[in-house]
Amino acid sequence: MDFDMFMERYGYKILLAIFVGVAIIVVGIPIVGFILSVKTMGYVGGAILIAVLVYALIVNRRVMDSYAEAQGKYFYDPKYGKKR
Repeated sequence: MDFDMFMERYGYKILLAIFVGVAIIVVGIPIVGFILSVKTMGYVGGAILIAVLVYALIVNRRVMDSYAEAQGKYFYDPKYGKKR
């Protein structure tokens, strides 16, 4: 079996295995970290960790939206800074 036949037969299975492995790593590491933090700090520490995560996501979203709006006006608006 040459390389082309091998890739035709097993290539997508190998690619799927790689993507599933990466997805498990990306999702699994935060979950394991959260479980270890709950074991170490207790449920109060886990609740604080979740509260900090939610707060960071909300604040970061607002900051990035404001930044994108400012950049859009300054860099991408063709009428910005010109008189009518």
